Amino acid sequence: MSKKVGVMLAGCGYEDGSEVYESVLTILALERAGAEVRAIAPDMDQYEVINHYTGHQARGESLGPASSVISQAARIVRGKITSVKEVSGHDFDALIIPGGFGVVKNLCTWYIDDAEDWVHPEVRRLITEMHSLEKPLGALCIAPVLVAMVLGDKSPTLTVGNDGKVVLALQKLGARHQETGLNEIAVDNANKIVTTAAFMLAGNALEAETGINKLVQKVLELAT
Repeated sequence: MSKKVGVMLAGCGYEDGSEVYESVLTILALERAGAEVRAIAPDMDQYEVINHYTGHQARGESLGPASSVISQAARIVRGKITSVKEVSGHDFDALIIPGGFGVVKNLCTWYIDDAEDWVHPEVRRLITEMHSLEKPLGALCIAPVLVAMVLGDKSPTLTVGNDGKVVLALQKLGARHQETGLNEIAVDNANKIVTTAAFMLAGNALEAETGINKLVQKVLELAT
């Protein structure tokens, strides 16, 4: 029987949403492994909209429904997406969170104010449920920060590669950091959490792919 895996998205685009390459490579690896993928995202306004061509904030753009997190994330998965509030930990065998700054701008507020511990309540609920049910979590790139904000009291072992600022943030949140190279993963067997640096170290999709494939393989292995 195929494993059911939730992929939590935070918008579309690495500056204000989910990193597109990471999201697509994750879904591709899951589908190749025969998993049933279900994309999910919170139904909320984005914190900001970035013009990915200029790199500047698109101040003239509305932050209304057209720029909501779930509507933007739907671009990645051809519209096949579900609001986080409509699912629970019982719906999945595993949960994977690709990176992108939307994870720490929309799903939580770490990027905006690292002294603030706000996490979207439905996102917090789902991550907590998955952990309580002893189901594996995968997190890519900057997404381990979100995991640490929710599960820091469990002292999870996580990786963001070797970014000193983010490493200190993880430690401040209660996590233990494992330095990893481009193609490596960190596995916390006790908490069933798998992380990889992805675009914290990668320069392109090809460089990110090996670590993402390893993460997906390990997450599915832990999904009993």
